[in-house]
Amino acid sequence: MNDTTCQIKDIYPLKAQYRSGEMVKIAFELQNDSEYDQRIQICCTIRELATEVDRQELTVELGSMSSQTLQLTVGPFNTPFKGYGVDAELLLDQQSIHCLSSSFDVVSDWRKATRYGFLSDYDASEAGDHEDVKWMAKLHLNMVQFYDWMYRHDELVSDDEEYIDLMGRAVSRTVVEEKIAYCHEYGMKAIAYGAIYAASKAFADQHPDWRLYTSADEPFDFIGIFNIMNTSPDSPWSLHIINEYKQAVEKLDFDGIHMDTYGFPKTGWSSVNGASRLERLEEHFPLLINATRSELSQVKEDVCLIFNNVGNWPVDTVARASQDAIYVEVWKPYERYSHLREIISWSKHLSGGKNVILAAYLKPFREAGALGVEGAQHAFRLLNAVVTAHGAYHLLHGENGGVLTQGYYVDHSTISTAFRRTVRDYCDFGVRYGHITIDRKLRDVSMTHTAGDNLEYEFHSFETSTYGEAGKVWTIIQEHPQRKLIHFVNLTGVKDDYWNEGKELPEPVEGRLVTIAVDQQISSILLASPDVDGGRPKELNYRMDTTVRGRTALVQLPILQFWDLLIIQFE
Repeated sequence: MNDTTCQIKDIYPLKAQYRSGEMVKIAFELQNDSEYDQRIQICCTIRELATEVDRQELTVELGSMSSQTLQLTVGPFNTPFKGYGVDAELLLDQQSIHCLSSSFDVVSDWRKATRYGFLSDYDASEAGDHEDVKWMAKLHLNMVQFYDWMYRHDELVSDDEEYIDLMGRAVSRTVVEEKIAYCHEYGMKAIAYGAIYAASKAFADQHPDWRLYTSADEPFDFIGIFNIMNTSPDSPWSLHIINEYKQAVEKLDFDGIHMDTYGFPKTGWSSVNGASRLERLEEHFPLLINATRSELSQVKEDVCLIFNNVGNWPVDTVARASQDAIYVEVWKPYERYSHLREIISWSKHLSGGKNVILAAYLKPFREAGALGVEGAQHAFRLLNAVVTAHGAYHLLHGENGGVLTQGYYVDHSTISTAFRRTVRDYCDFGVRYGHITIDRKLRDVSMTHTAGDNLEYEFHSFETSTYGEAGKVWTIIQEHPQRKLIHFVNLTGVKDDYWNEGKELPEPVEGRLVTIAVDQQISSILLASPDVDGGRPKELNYRMDTTVRGRTALVQLPILQFWDLLIIQFE
């Protein structure tokens, strides 16, 4: 029967990320809502860009009004870093009746793709529940920050089964340990939050010479709760907090530490050995990171360190320290889309090419404003496009559809069930094409190769911008020895370029023509979008012309919704 309600309800890899040489397991959730038993076929194609690397078919007997979950094993894939698309097609009587796509990536080292999520609920009622971790695995988040899991900021690990944290929340140690184990099962690193200089008032009062003081000789604190300690290398506090980090890794099997800061103070006064001294924290931080790495590496070989550069400070001093990615918590005055490009570009330059993670919280999901929930959803799509197109990662998602809207992760918001499919599509897209968007050989030529006398790339019949102007299509152009990439982020009809505000629905852009100067033989031109066909690439026709400046390829593009990616590959 062709009239059927059979469908692929969901498809996803069983891990957030796979290691080189590991077999990849993919789950298919099938649904038959008809009153008839159905004999169906599932055709699953694994693709690297447009190249088919594996294809498998399954035949399934699906009873009436029933569901079934199947697993398919593919691989192994022996590659240092590559993303793959999983395109599934459901056939009945040899006719395709439903398609759905997903993705996975394979790496030799998780540091090649650092996708960060969060957990914040460890109440005893969470015991045995792994749905939160499973959701994050579907988003391919291979690193999970365990936010506010600890007893105290100065005494991280409690020996009690249940305890009350400094903010008054109940925490179950058993649940914390369970969540860590679940993360490991799903191929994720479990990272323990640990502020580098925060202490309870009781602890700070016991150690006044460990504290940091203002120029008015008053002790620093944050929101009246967290007392700021001195992180200089010769301060006893530094040894103390590193030992606390070590206990977290040893006793609870965490994989590393999220070394949090608050963005201030940037300077302060100490009284080490009774002598008053001006401390410049930007000088302390790289030393503390390196010392932490040295100590934790004695406990666990593959340890992870993430340091929080609040407001992009002090990236210049810590970029080369022994941390695994450059993590920037974005606040004003970094408020425009172009500011995010600036942060990402400068962080990569300073660090020698480390991955960049932006903690860019989306306030519109908490304060919907005049544009409502849809405005927040549009803001997500555009922000994800901007961050991914510039070769970085975005910390936003966490447990059970949670999204971050401000700095206290416990008070996160939750996206609607209907919008979760869109979020999945965008996360799948980032993984499927991550090995080409994150490639360290890419050079951003957006400002040097188009407009004015720069004719290497020409855009016809639609308004473009090289730096994210509202009301235009942002063209992000990158070159690699084997390919050229052009991201088109649609800000047409969008009234402003503030990334943390609700956004209007972009106006569809039709009739796009692109001219690209080429020196090599083209093997293919592909177009892909998370908004279309589950992110599957489409091969485009093109016309070769000869100009006074050499050979060019002329390509006509389909309608642009939010974001698409043009990939020009060379032989």
